[in-house]
Amino acid sequence: MTLDAGVLRRDFPVLARRIDDRPLVYLDSANTSQKSVQVIEAMDRFLREGYAPTNRSAYRLAAEATDAFEGARASVARFINAPRAHEVVFTKNATESLNLVARSWGSALSRGDAVVLTHMEHHANIVPWQMLAAERGVEIRWVPLTDDGFLDLSDLDRLLDG
Repeated sequence: MTLDAGVLRRDFPVLARRIDDRPLVYLDSANTSQKSVQVIEAMDRFLREGYAPTNRSAYRLAAEATDAFEGARASVARFINAPRAHEVVFTKNATESLNLVARSWGSALSRGDAVVLTHMEHHANIVPWQMLAAERGVEIRWVPLTDDGFLDLSDLDRLLDG
């Protein structure tokens, strides 16, 4: 299957904008992902017709919202081949997800442990690890880039073994 970027762009209304007479290119999805028409329409339908708390109330509207929420979790689990749907955790964006990983998984790390990052990381994936390093004495090791912008993996074994 070939991905047609033009067709894909048409699904995202904001990408029809031009800024300084140039087509908008949006690369900050780690913070705020743009929504496709299909997502906007589904959100609009839910907000208008089914907005209610999930997993906490027994009345019909809340039960329907819970079913929709858990159905989405099951769909994502199938899509990413997760063994169990309850292992899928929704967050508001990748930044929140990265902070959650650093705070939960990172809580098992201690002085002398290392986290390996690359020089290609988004700021959102650097700061939580820097905070963890400052709090717990964890070392951050960096995978550098080659002159042509690729990851330089020539020293990866040493970085991983420390």
